[in-house]
Amino acid sequence: MVLGEAVGAAQELRDALAAEVEAARGERSLFRSLDSRALLGRASARADFQARVARLEERLRDALAAAAAALGVREVTLAGLAEREPAGAAALSRAFGEVRSLSAALAELDRLNQFLASRALRVVRGYVDALAPTPSAYDRRGLRAASSSGAVVSSRV
Repeated sequence: MVLGEAVGAAQELRDALAAEVEAARGERSLFRSLDSRALLGRASARADFQARVARLEERLRDALAAAAAALGVREVTLAGLAEREPAGAAALSRAFGEVRSLSAALAELDRLNQFLASRALRVVRGYVDALAPTPSAYDRRGLRAASSSGAVVSSRV
């Protein structure tokens, strides 16, 4: 099968996305517990995932270009590939459909996790502000505290 390498790369991409979707689902509990060590570990794992996906996309691109050259197709489309190799094109189409579905699921989970992260950040900032509140009138040197409007008040005459 001429499209075998492309199908293999697309399936590896699908498998990588499926694993990342499962990992992203687990992040919700990390945000709720504010487990900073685990969150930083997940950030590192996401960077590794993105690098792996970039390599797989490059491999898929190269495999599709080689298959198109071997099949004598000028423009790489599923319809064009299906005319020359129907079984391989069907397998590729299934894998692409699964990749699209998993990508959409991951994007939705990322939006939810980003929302949870912003809520966690507000909680942490509120806690830090409660521990070290900003003076409302004067700082510890007796100077006027900066106003919330950003205007600076000079105490010198």
